[in-house]
Amino acid sequence: MAVSILLRVVRRKAVPIQPDPDSVLVNAERTEKFIVEVFKKLGLSESNAKDAAEVLIMADIYGVESHGAPRLPNYVARLKSEMIKSNPDIRVVHELPSTALVDGDQGLGMVVGRRAMEVAINKARNTGAGFVSVKNSTHYGIAGFYARMALEHDMIGFSMTNVGSGGDTPPTGGKTGFFGTNPIAVAAPTKTPPAFVMDFATTVVAFGKLQIAMRRNQEIPLGWVMDADGNPSSNPAARADGGYMLPIGGLKDTGGHKGYGFMLLVDILTGILSGAAVGATASKLVDSDTERARPAGAAQNTGYFFGALRIDGFRPVEEFKEEMDEMFRVIRSSEKLPGW
Repeated sequence: MAVSILLRVVRRKAVPIQPDPDSVLVNAERTEKFIVEVFKKLGLSESNAKDAAEVLIMADIYGVESHGAPRLPNYVARLKSEMIKSNPDIRVVHELPSTALVDGDQGLGMVVGRRAMEVAINKARNTGAGFVSVKNSTHYGIAGFYARMALEHDMIGFSMTNVGSGGDTPPTGGKTGFFGTNPIAVAAPTKTPPAFVMDFATTVVAFGKLQIAMRRNQEIPLGWVMDADGNPSSNPAARADGGYMLPIGGLKDTGGHKGYGFMLLVDILTGILSGAAVGATASKLVDSDTERARPAGAAQNTGYFFGALRIDGFRPVEEFKEEMDEMFRVIRSSEKLPGW
């Protein structure tokens, strides 16, 4: 049975997603407090526990339930096995005025990610643009949370990571898995909410969507995964049975090479640029066919890449926001296709 987060926290200023009829609804504020207490019991400071809990709860509020509160057991298992450090020494190990490399010291990804994005924002405040690459970290939840952090500073935010399930996706035309789900997120402010937020895996869907389908015993659309023989499959367990997830665009004839290019870009900026793991060596958060964390072993060494751009380095902020609003007004005026 699925668990969804019922939005009752007015300060969030978010619109709750209509839950699945079989979902169990729980209160967002109480759930967040529970997550904070769990993280504190595992050795996190109160401030770090609150920061991490907010990332998880906001994933549910944004409608990304694959990366929300149900992921808590995975993080708990890794904290218990010390694959994730409860008190990491997160530090900048190399920097220039507008760039930095951060070592996450195998800390909880939601904590490391927030600290690194803060560095990018501070550099952008001082120089107009800030870019930060991160190594030695772990799964950071939803990419969009960190991109959104730039909005309150009238900046455009960028976030990406090569974590996922390393080896899930082969290069287009290949049969050997190399890439994870490699998500990309971008956020830009508008005058009238909501802001523009783009947050997606560079596979057709995130692995969490397959987990949801397996929990609900549902078939998936053709084009999400292929089986071990390279054939499209509607079985969400096909990936766990030797199959692979497909990049955005699917197969070669439908533009899969474009998603393949995005995946390469993410691994270059998050892995090669930072010195983190790359491709199939980027550790996954969970086993392919269960909700359990991987057994204790080598450190994840997950990589991230964050960016922040000051809008007023290009044009007045209000002009930018007004033009964003106008663009979306025109887009929304488009005549809809049947069923949309």
